[in-house]
Order: sequence, then structure tokens, then C-alpha cells
Amino acid sequence: MTTRTLPDTNVLVSAFIAGGPPSRVVEAAIDGRVELVLATPVIAELERVLTAKLGHALERVRSNSSFLVALAAECIDPPAQVPQAITGDPDDDLILACAVAAGVDVLVSGDRRHLLPVGEHQGVRILTPQALLAELAGEAS
Repeated sequence: MTTRTLPDTNVLVSAFIAGGPPSRVVEAAIDGRVELVLATPVIAELERVLTAKLGHALERVRSNSSFLVALAAECIDPPAQVPQAITGDPDDDLILACAVAAGVDVLVSGDRRHLLPVGEHQGVRILTPQALLAELAGEAS
């Protein structure tokens, strides 16, 4: 069974600028080892961070976003109601609510302050890219 995985913004930003485990999560989606699910707030924040904070060309950023959306099995909008306060950060609560609404198995994040300490919420496990990749490696052997 393929793990339904929703990446947080920080994972996608890292995948595009630094490589390493975050980029290997995207590669796992390309290889079909994970089913990529995206949240529209994550895509919007990814575009904002890459252009406004990191100075990437808008055309390149939009091309990257289009690639991700085409790769994704599903792209979910945020729930209509205000998400439950779980993480201590309203933006992270929104991403967690998207993950729950999408019925993903894993929310993959590098957020050690707000998301990772939650561990699991309503059936969604919150893992680092490294932990997800270790699980995938264990399944393959």
C-alpha cells in the first residue's frame, strides 16, 4: 500500500533549494513509493517564500508548483471552518487540518517547534522527511 503523504511548506522549500531528504520525499512521489497530496495553502506559501524571501524568479517558481500539482494525486483546499488549535501556530493548524481532511497517512514536516511535537493527530502521523524515508526503506527490504 502506498503511503498518502502531505508535505509541509518547509519540506518543499528545502526540496527545491537544498536537496537531501526533502528532495528524496519528492523523488519517492515521482517513483510512486508515496502518494503525494498537496494543500493549496502550502503551494501558496511555497510560492511566496521562494519569490519574496529567496528571490527566485516567479516563472521558475510557478513552473515548480505546476510540476508538483501535476505529480500530486490530490490537491486539497483548506476546510471552511477555522481549524482546531493544536500546534500553537494557526498556520500549522491549517496544514494539519488539511492533512486530516485529505485522509493522509503522514504529514511530513521539518517543523520541530509546532508540528513534530504533536506526533499524531486524528490518524495523521507527523514525521520528518528522514523518518518517512526510513519507513519507506524498511518496507522495500
